[in-house]
Amino acid sequence: MKKEGEINGSPFNRESETHEKIHTHLKAHPRGLTTQDIEQQTGISRKAVEKHLQVLLFENNIYMKQVGSARIYYPNHRYHHLDFNYFDVGKKRFYIDLVENNYGKSLLLQQKIKEGDKWIMKGSIFIPLDASQQFLKNLNSILKSRRLKEEMKKDENRKI
Repeated sequence: MKKEGEINGSPFNRESETHEKIHTHLKAHPRGLTTQDIEQQTGISRKAVEKHLQVLLFENNIYMKQVGSARIYYPNHRYHHLDFNYFDVGKKRFYIDLVENNYGKSLLLQQKIKEGDKWIMKGSIFIPLDASQQFLKNLNSILKSRRLKEEMKKDENRKI
């Protein structure tokens, strides 16, 4: 008879569920946990915890810091790039990326400048995807403003 909370099914399913349980537990503890903490808090054997931590490290889903003799594991809140596009204006390249992390999806806008054979980051901005329509509305308002048109005209006259 199956006990409450017991993982069942094929060995592959049990491995996958154990893996996800450890990963989810680490994500719930962003200040980091040791192997012993994870073992005690999840009830998963130390050997299984160590194995899955190594896999999670390899997958770049977590990172580890050595503090004295202790290894502390942290969730990696890095951004996953879902899609991107870019366009060039002279030596400048502008990237528009759709990225996602534990906090949700965002647009990442970046400006890079070509120096020699390398692209050097000059600036970036994150816009939460749920705020992107409001951002575009405000950007369009600014682009249509008389003040911006006057500034652009001044810039054009300086180039002549």
